[in-house]
Amino acid sequence: MLLKKCKFILISLFFFTYTIHITGQQQLPEEISAILKNDTLYLKNKQISFTYYWNKGNIVLKEAQHNPIGQKLQFPDHQTPNLYLPGEIATPTNTKITISEKQTFPTEYWHKEVAILYKLGDLEVKHLIKIYANTSAISHTYFLKGKATSSTWITNNNEELQMIEKNKEDEKNNSEHIASIPFDKKHWKSTIVSFKEATDYYDNLVSEKIILPYRKKENHQGNILLATHPEKQIGFFLIKEAPIVNSQQYYPGYDFQIDDKTTSVHGIGISPKDLGDEWIQGYGYAIGLSKSDTIAFKKAVLQYQKQLRKYIPQRDAMILANTWGDRSKDSRMNEAFIVKEIEQASTIGITHLQLDDGWQTGLSRNSASKAGKKWDDWSTEDWQPHPKRFPNGFEPIIKTAKEKKVEICLWFNPSKTNSYQLWERDADILIEYYRRYGIKVFKIDGISFTNKQSEVNLRKLFTKVMTQSKGQVTFNMDVTAGHRVGYHFFNEFGNVFLENRYTDWGNYYPHRTLRNLWQLSGYVPTERLQIEFLNNSRNQNKYPKDDHLAPGKIPLTYTSAITLVAQPLAWMELSNLKNIGNLKDQFSAYKKIADDLHSTIVLPIGKEPSGFSWAGFITYHNDVPKYIVAFREYTKNDDFEFKIKELKKAMKINRILGNDISAVQHQKNLSIVKISTPKQFNYGLFLIE
Repeated sequence: MLLKKCKFILISLFFFTYTIHITGQQQLPEEISAILKNDTLYLKNKQISFTYYWNKGNIVLKEAQHNPIGQKLQFPDHQTPNLYLPGEIATPTNTKITISEKQTFPTEYWHKEVAILYKLGDLEVKHLIKIYANTSAISHTYFLKGKATSSTWITNNNEELQMIEKNKEDEKNNSEHIASIPFDKKHWKSTIVSFKEATDYYDNLVSEKIILPYRKKENHQGNILLATHPEKQIGFFLIKEAPIVNSQQYYPGYDFQIDDKTTSVHGIGISPKDLGDEWIQGYGYAIGLSKSDTIAFKKAVLQYQKQLRKYIPQRDAMILANTWGDRSKDSRMNEAFIVKEIEQASTIGITHLQLDDGWQTGLSRNSASKAGKKWDDWSTEDWQPHPKRFPNGFEPIIKTAKEKKVEICLWFNPSKTNSYQLWERDADILIEYYRRYGIKVFKIDGISFTNKQSEVNLRKLFTKVMTQSKGQVTFNMDVTAGHRVGYHFFNEFGNVFLENRYTDWGNYYPHRTLRNLWQLSGYVPTERLQIEFLNNSRNQNKYPKDDHLAPGKIPLTYTSAITLVAQPLAWMELSNLKNIGNLKDQFSAYKKIADDLHSTIVLPIGKEPSGFSWAGFITYHNDVPKYIVAFREYTKNDDFEFKIKELKKAMKINRILGNDISAVQHQKNLSIVKISTPKQFNYGLFLIE
């Protein structure tokens, strides 16, 4: 049956070979395929091929190949299926498979979707597999409905530590899992990467742990796992597509379980008590292949994530200003003030101005006004423009903003009552602001994943807005407090508002912001992170006079340059900003290359930022180095050698941004680029041609 945009093929339990024949305009390249032949499921794109034993629909991983170099991982024969839920019937029945070409939203990348449906007794399972064109990974997500046999799928894994003479074969794995990847031999090594959100409380956001698997199973927390073997040219990686540790539903206490025979992924994020007649989406994972060096792994991890939300310049490119960073809260929020902010934004080159908490009629508990009480529960009337602060509504500021080519954006806090029961009403409020005023960017604050229904309803909210706006909206997901989305969940909806820092409290240090971005850049696409810079002329008395890293001692062009590989966030009242000439020139030059920069893979290079080092970023286009961004912190060294192993021939290195800084490729060792500047706290952005 041929539909307008999707082609569906339904396979019953009769095993036979089939292919998809597409007539008319083809959305995906021919090398993407999904074929069920006899008892084997083959999934393929140009970069990778995965082979699974069909197992009546609850598939079992058999083989994976990295197509560009023809290297394979042969997984030993095993009977452990992808999905295991303790207490449920093991053998699938009523199995069906559907294959289609889809987009998540009208603006996003087309992908091939394989939907495998089966029953485990009265429990219904839908396993969605997505295959994108330009990545070496495929994603797996489970949906459940119906009725479970068991009352819980989380088992007690506090095993008693028996004597070593205990026969390991007697051990049984009774823990639920959503993936099982067996090792073909000993001596694999795994790197597990975990993350922190709630950045109002944490400033060390990324942790890496290296594991040499042992005969006893070990439990580990994290969203990313990289597995390598010293005798193999390729390894595999896993991305658990879920909130971070403390924000997951029904968390078993770990994400990965590892011994010297198997790695498994745990925590489906659903409880039997959640089940009913509606499909409930659980947590998923992506599995991919990569060449076994660290840089190749990070490129592959980032390239996969870039498929989940296409970078669209007209929607996603932004130099956004938000007034909350000057700590006036909403005390200055009114039409006249916002008009001044728009005019200053236009002068500097800011593209978006966001009205934070206080634009609305219902004032929040964070308001400077004593009348502010709202936070968890809001009425429809609360989300009208404040009648005293905006007596003419939003029309005058929208008109001024359009004239000055600045987009107006809004802050929004969905109602938490009864696990976001009013999600559809809140979605309609945002859709109305999109349709009436053309507002496309909403900062989402106050999210709390207190239970599974909260997560389900918030997904419905964002999905409805994205669908009704035909994918034109961007949500800035605030992760500064509470239990929120983290870095690998809800990726299809927008970007991450990373942190609040204030000179008023003396807790803003540019090098710490750079460090957070530098560490995250290895595992999260930088264009998905809003990174702040502040008005560093404020509150200089809040820092010790002998503090060389105090923001007031660092040029604004430098502190703002830290944000350029991400989404720049001017966390300040723009009308208070003085001496803007250099900033205007910087943003003017940046806009010319920003879209090209954000289309590349960005990785950290140099030393980890500490305030006393040389740090930077290298970007890649089709595995070829494209841009270098270098930062000299408070160090006595006037130059530093950045090692870029992919530079194997003489290249032109042209400075795009920065002053009094140069980059020269070593004449003999072409993989070394020497960056030099006589100034501390200076930076340069260079194009490699």
